[in-house]
Amino acid sequence: MDWLYLFMEDYGYWALFLTMVAENMNIPIPSEVVLGFAGYLVHRGIFTYTLACVVGVAAGLVGSLLSYAIGYYGGRPFLQKHKHLFFLSQTKLSSADDWFARYGGIAVLTGRLLPGIRTFISLPAGMARYPLKPFIWYTIIGTIPWTMLLVWLGFQLGEHWEDLLTYDMELFIGSVVVAALAYAYYHYLRKRRSRNSENANRSHDDK
Repeated sequence: MDWLYLFMEDYGYWALFLTMVAENMNIPIPSEVVLGFAGYLVHRGIFTYTLACVVGVAAGLVGSLLSYAIGYYGGRPFLQKHKHLFFLSQTKLSSADDWFARYGGIAVLTGRLLPGIRTFISLPAGMARYPLKPFIWYTIIGTIPWTMLLVWLGFQLGEHWEDLLTYDMELFIGSVVVAALAYAYYHYLRKRRSRNSENANRSHDDK
């Protein structure tokens, strides 16, 4: 990956953008490497944390939209015929397809956080012709925590940022985000239940 480090040091944010677009189009460039190294460049004062995250999220959206367009206009026959061009395996494509078929639009959000199908979920969304506007929003919301956390970890680790590569970061970040979403949903339900109880008591008192 030395070429990638030199590319990012020489071309800065443009290199970060292009490599993350490629990663989100299923080209095998690990985001842990790209975003972790971006965090290291923040540590060195070459990048800023905010701009590195903005560029990373924007690139994730652009790459996902391109994959969505491939699925939308090419469909399954095109992908089956040319899957080698997109570094697709039948297993990964089927996993993403099954996930989207089971959970619909919310799969775009959760799929961005799950190991194995994170960058593939845009293809079945396009093939299913899922509406573009919610696809964009789900993609942005799912991309933000992934990007921010990896850049932050690279920044915190500094010279030791490559330690990121020794862990299964997809599984780690996915677990953290899913746990956070579950926690938020739990509190939402508690608040809603409390509000309903207050309304019921108020109605009873009015009688």
